[in-house]
Amino acid sequence: MTKYQVEEIDDDTVVPFGVVVADDPMKAAEAAAGGKRVSPRALQDHWFRVVDEAQAAVYEYSLAGSDELPDPEWTELSDLGPPILGRLHGGEPANDGVDHFYTCAECGQSVDTRDLRQVMWHEVPGHSRIEAEPAPASCSLGEPDSTRN
Repeated sequence: MTKYQVEEIDDDTVVPFGVVVADDPMKAAEAAAGGKRVSPRALQDHWFRVVDEAQAAVYEYSLAGSDELPDPEWTELSDLGPPILGRLHGGEPANDGVDHFYTCAECGQSVDTRDLRQVMWHEVPGHSRIEAEPAPASCSLGEPDSTRN
């Protein structure tokens, strides 16, 4: 178990919660939230900062509401919109030949960390597997049109 320093932040007000001993930073944030479910923060005004001083890491979580759960009708990656490519610090897309995949512990699906849609989908507790985008259908150009000049 790890010791985490937790703070609750509401707009510009910071309220120190104290030290929480937990298995991971998300569980530390849930303890500070009174046992309520949390998810990675995405621009909410009310959130929790969890600091792992031993690892020099900072995590941000907000309360997970029912409006943050994926739409059960979504079954394909294209339902989440166009790809959102992660970028290296230099600003170039992260296509450096390194393995950018991990296996989601909840659903067992392979996740491409360069595509933020996939990463965020697999961060939501209770999510289902999402179907990969189908490959575009190949088209045949056929024979050249002899009537055109």
